[in-house]
Amino acid sequence: MTLDELGDELRHLSVQAFAYSLGRDENEAYCRVGEPDGWHVYYSERSNRISEEVLPSESAACDRLLQLVLHDGSVRRWIEEHQ
Repeated sequence: MTLDELGDELRHLSVQAFAYSLGRDENEAYCRVGEPDGWHVYYSERSNRISEEVLPSESAACDRLLQLVLHDGSVRRWIEEHQ
């Protein structure tokens, strides 16, 4: 999955934009950030990277971020209420 495909999928699912960030750290959001040692995927809370994973490819990082977002109960409820 590419970054564009991930963004399209999140919009298609009506995931609220404040639930995720693609490319930078954003407080209280799932983040996917490219760094020299790989693609970092984590939940940012008060500038802390919670459950951070470093993945070897952008595709793997996009897939993982989508998985995390869709398994979050509050995000799932939002999707169900707005479809």
